[in-house]
Amino acid sequence: MRLDLRLTHRCLDQLWCQAVVAFLFEDDSLLTGHFSKLNEKLSGSLTQLIDRHFLTGKRDELILIASQERIKADKLVLVGLGTISSYSSETLSYVIRNVSSALERLKLNEFGIMVHWVKGMKIDYLELVRSIICDLADYYLMIKRDEVDFTLKLIFSIEEKFFGDLQSLGQELRRHFDPIMEYSIAVDKVEVK
Repeated sequence: MRLDLRLTHRCLDQLWCQAVVAFLFEDDSLLTGHFSKLNEKLSGSLTQLIDRHFLTGKRDELILIASQERIKADKLVLVGLGTISSYSSETLSYVIRNVSSALERLKLNEFGIMVHWVKGMKIDYLELVRSIICDLADYYLMIKRDEVDFTLKLIFSIEEKFFGDLQSLGQELRRHFDPIMEYSIAVDKVEVK
């Protein structure tokens, strides 16, 4: 198995891949930032799901939506993390196992991921990103270890304000992956405005 990881500031609707995975917290700001762009591209369908309480961000919520060619990915997977106050690394590990299992059953090996930064998060945002990447890769490694021609392609959309810290994140990820798998890590450059 091989991991191809790309860290980018591009919005999920701009990522060419099989599916985009958006992690959401259960709060009043479900449609801010990247999600508002996704909602706009999907003609307001996320707003309708929220208004009907079908999309809430509650833990264990996993919703698969066909993009109907409105975004570059074929599918959109929405994953609830629960409330910000009850969030922990144990919660994340549990959710990642469930998401990884669902993605693997769907035969998806190329996806974009994003976690919206929410004010009041008790965990460091880049630590959250690192945990998600490592847990996803570790799950696929466990399942696909002996498949030499299998490549997991992750494109992780990072909030642009955290891009200055990506070199240290890259080093941490390299330390994690060096002994266990073949990998590549690419970081998009942020254009100075």
